[in-house]
Amino acid sequence: MIFAASNALFAASSLLLLAPSPVNAITYNASTHVDCYSSLPSNFIDNGTWTYQSSGYCQEQCVPLGYSVMAMTNGNDCWCGNELPANSTKTDTCTKSCDGWQGDACGGKDAYDVYLTGLKSNVPIADGSSSTTTSSATTSTTAGVTVITQAGQTIVVTASSDPSATAKSSGGGTSTAGIAAGVVVGVIALAAIIGAAVFFLRRRQKQRVEEEYRRNAEISAFTQKKPSSMSSDARWDSDFMAQRRQSNGSIADAGDFSRRILQVTNPDR
Repeated sequence: MIFAASNALFAASSLLLLAPSPVNAITYNASTHVDCYSSLPSNFIDNGTWTYQSSGYCQEQCVPLGYSVMAMTNGNDCWCGNELPANSTKTDTCTKSCDGWQGDACGGKDAYDVYLTGLKSNVPIADGSSSTTTSSATTSTTAGVTVITQAGQTIVVTASSDPSATAKSSGGGTSTAGIAAGVVVGVIALAAIIGAAVFFLRRRQKQRVEEEYRRNAEISAFTQKKPSSMSSDARWDSDFMAQRRQSNGSIADAGDFSRRILQVTNPDR
């Protein structure tokens, strides 16, 4: 029992020492859906497909790389970039939900649902249209995202800070410390269960051995007992007593019966 408990404590301490420190853990803000686009800027990178794709999983791929925009297409493909597609590429053909989370929009065939990852609040828009002749600025707000367009100036997008703005995320960053703690608790619990089982089995075996030993000792003591016998008396003559009837009476204590006594009788009498 003591050996099992020491092994469990050693394993727990080893896991704590090997567990990575969560000091530099990445903070994931809520992602914000912008719109559906038919194409992406050329500087976007493809992070590949995944069977259980979701906005939360795609965010976890883009944020650590420093990208403020992500896009998903065909239900399972994730892309990362730092600018929004041109307004001229907006479309309404995003009809697929994410394979891993049906509540998230994941584009469609040749269509991309674009999100802000939450890394930055101001994101530029790619210039994919012809030069503008008007000098007036236009502002539009869609799903909590404000798009400001002005000729001759930088075009930016500001994510709304309104808590009612759409923010879809199926999961955040994984806490390494939480996983390590869970593993340690599980190991300690398993060791405690095993130790208790071993202790119970050993105690039961000990009781069984003690009971067997006690029974054998009683049997041995019983078989070694010698019944009291009159043959142990030195005065006892077994041959003489064999010729006597039981009604002759008992042997006198004062008599010596260890040897035969010759008796002479007168035949005339």
